[in-house]
Amino acid sequence: MGAAWRRLRACAGLVVAASSVACTGIVEEGAGGGVLASTDVSGGAPIAAQWWAQVPVKAALPAVQANDWVSNPVDAFVLARLEAAGLSPQPEADRRALIRRASFDARGLPPTPEEVDAFFADSSAEAYERLVERLLSDPGYGEHRAHYWLDVARHADTHGYALDDYRSVWPYRDYVVRAFNDNMPFDRFTIEQLAGDLLPEPTVEQRVATGFGRGNMTTSEPGAIEEEFAALAAKDRVETVSAAWLGLTLGCASCHDHKFDPITQKDFYRMTAFFRNTTDSVFDDNSAAPPPFVMHDAVTPSLAAEELPQPATAYLLQRGRYDQPGELVAADVPAALPPLGEGQPRSRLGLARWLVSPSNPLTARVTVNRIWAEVFGAGIVRTLDNFGRMGERADDAPLLDWLAVELQESGWDIKHLLRLLLTSSTYRQSAKHDAPGEGHDPENRLHWRGPRFRMDGELIRDQALAASGLLVRSMGGPPVKPYQPACVWEAVAVPDSNTGSYVPDTGEALLRRSLYTFWKRAAPPAWLELFGAPTREHSVVQRERSNTPLQALALMNDVQLLEAARHLGENAQHSAAGDVAAGLDFIALRVLTRPLDAFEQTTLQASLMTMQAHFQADAAAASALLAIGSTPMDASLDPATSAAWMLLASAILCLDEAVMK
Repeated sequence: MGAAWRRLRACAGLVVAASSVACTGIVEEGAGGGVLASTDVSGGAPIAAQWWAQVPVKAALPAVQANDWVSNPVDAFVLARLEAAGLSPQPEADRRALIRRASFDARGLPPTPEEVDAFFADSSAEAYERLVERLLSDPGYGEHRAHYWLDVARHADTHGYALDDYRSVWPYRDYVVRAFNDNMPFDRFTIEQLAGDLLPEPTVEQRVATGFGRGNMTTSEPGAIEEEFAALAAKDRVETVSAAWLGLTLGCASCHDHKFDPITQKDFYRMTAFFRNTTDSVFDDNSAAPPPFVMHDAVTPSLAAEELPQPATAYLLQRGRYDQPGELVAADVPAALPPLGEGQPRSRLGLARWLVSPSNPLTARVTVNRIWAEVFGAGIVRTLDNFGRMGERADDAPLLDWLAVELQESGWDIKHLLRLLLTSSTYRQSAKHDAPGEGHDPENRLHWRGPRFRMDGELIRDQALAASGLLVRSMGGPPVKPYQPACVWEAVAVPDSNTGSYVPDTGEALLRRSLYTFWKRAAPPAWLELFGAPTREHSVVQRERSNTPLQALALMNDVQLLEAARHLGENAQHSAAGDVAAGLDFIALRVLTRPLDAFEQTTLQASLMTMQAHFQADAAAASALLAIGSTPMDASLDPATSAAWMLLASAILCLDEAVMK
């Protein structure tokens, strides 16, 4: 490894204390297209730097031919690449598709029929921009943003490991929702989560924010060795910060120098020192020294961080082993990146300020890239947590850099960034495929069509509740336990765990947004995990997106979706007053945001008649179907007819169009 590592460090612009190290003509491919061409560096002088290690620059907008298509600077970059490839963008999506797409991306919920009508009634040129503004102002915006961030923060309601007991951390989740709804600048959001307790006269809210750092797994199992779990906790925190803000795999340097990126093992342990200088115990609530709590709303305790007075240091662990400490190192940032800054404390506060400083080349890029992926389905750099050599090249590095600088110049305004993306012509394109685009760019890396991909499980479930009128939109508070298949918790339970048995809630708690679902690390919410949600044992910045038969079976048989389908069918019957076509459109408008076409109407009406005849001949089957869920069926309606409408509503909720955005 030695010679290769020295060459890599030289090419990354680091001063290498070695005699006669030559680096001629090496190009290291990474997220930005690689290291610049290099020359002999035998004198140890820095010669080049990887793209991600250079401060982003806001390039001039590229010249394009179809200027009338450009709504904002995002489009200029996209169109320049399309024209260079000989492709044309798709026409703008119709208004129904646009409002549905924007509603899910802004707040994670479908538009209501009233919102659709209001959008159609607004004939002004700014109708769509006003729609986006209303959606971004909805309280659901913060809840939707939070569901992404909580994956990054590995936020869960249990400690993890074998016992996996409950812990009260929901105030941190509520802090995240409020921060997004208040449009807290992302630099302040960063500082409060990493070092809110170190700010002058920190508020309770700022101390609750430090629950981010306490999100790692803990244990109180007999035989657990404190130093071992302290090392694991520090490693987890460094890996989480590096994935969330730096887009680098610093964890690969915990046992040895990074094999591919200019990160040394000493760099890694210098970073751990920032997080080994707190009073929090590595054990959970059963330990002799309970972890520090803050009182949230003067009643609810929540985990928080608390700094020790001495300088932050850590031992470099040989081969990453907790029982083989080596050199004692002081807290510092990786040498390949800009220094911590003159006068900055070597504490979590100094680290947080460094992450969002203008000299840091990564945080703005990584943040913009992650939000782009949430909106368009894939990042400009597709490996969201790896901008290094083993990550993918940026599809459009100048666009990413322009957006990164724009985010910083806007005061780290996340709503401003989303407004730019959602109002761009790039975003507003139809998602329909055409032969030229499909043949040249099947992955849509050039953005010749609008985004279309399967939604997260939270959005699919919340859509069913919203469309049926069952959704309870109360915000905040302790986690809730919606329906779940039997024995999911029990299958992984150990004796003495206080989360060994799952008992669903009742009443409105069953009908809250999925964000508030109790998250057990050993057995995450079954519905959400089926659609790609992580365990949250570790930080995850990008969920896996799959398409499996089990997902289709769950869509057809999940208690929550069937209960929602029953209510949707009952509401359709009352609304239509005997007009079957109107009833079917009632359902389609709430799920698909459009009426059915003639073929769909004919097909579904025939299916309705067939199912109604079946249930008229089998009253017991109708009663059993209508009994699913905890909410009562509408006794004023004919059971056979209601059962048939319930299955039709279920079929529409299962459509590909319903689970895609």
